[in-house]
Amino acid sequence: MDEVAIIGVAQTRYQRDNPASHAEMAYEVTRKALEDAGLTIDDIDNTVTVCNDFWDGRTISCMTITEATGSHKVPTTNVEGDGTYGALMGAMRLLSGLHEVTLVVAQSKVSEGIPAVITNAMFDPVYERALGLDAINSSALQMRRYMSKYGITEEQCAKVSVKNHKNAKSNPYAHMPLDITVDDVLKSRVLADPIKLLDTSPVSDGACAIIMAVDEVAKKRCSKPVWIRGIGHCADAYHLGDRDLAEVDALVSAARRAYSM
Repeated sequence: MDEVAIIGVAQTRYQRDNPASHAEMAYEVTRKALEDAGLTIDDIDNTVTVCNDFWDGRTISCMTITEATGSHKVPTTNVEGDGTYGALMGAMRLLSGLHEVTLVVAQSKVSEGIPAVITNAMFDPVYERALGLDAINSSALQMRRYMSKYGITEEQCAKVSVKNHKNAKSNPYAHMPLDITVDDVLKSRVLADPIKLLDTSPVSDGACAIIMAVDEVAKKRCSKPVWIRGIGHCADAYHLGDRDLAEVDALVSAARRAYSM
């Protein structure tokens, strides 16, 4: 066994203030992913859940979705971060030869917290946190540095938002499928110069799940498995002052690792 494939996928519709609980969202995507793969929960021999205690507002938050994901029956682990970390962990488990079918479930209800407060806590408590840095204004520093280094204009940056919102119209699960113009983006409320409201992603609640399998199982259970040909993962320097904010060195390294597989 030297290959891994995705054989089932599911996601909720992304929206603000989803009335479903964390467990209800996790159950929805677990059930739908199993249906998509043509499997039952008994076919899953391990799970990976993805959530963050700070965002969820409770410790060991992963335990609250244990039954909803069937994780109480099999070896399971929780990964802090976003869903891609869970997919990475799921693939590694299969490639280890210890498991054959992995369920990965990621969920979050961002609307229940205050993003500026939560993301401020990510920063160094001595030097950076007291400055009020958060996900938006730190990204603004990066955007300004990138624009300066490469001669990019705000109008060019706005085209990215226009394109993304238009593409969202092809996704029934997307939060904000919109027809907007560059002028709409430029005239939207400034959050942290040069970032404006329509440059950013909305506050969204949602969940997603994938089922991954080793090659023998994937070929047997799925007519069109999505083969994972390469994976790369790297971390960047923690302190902003240790980075060139116009570059993402970790991404370059991760991409090279993925393409080399």
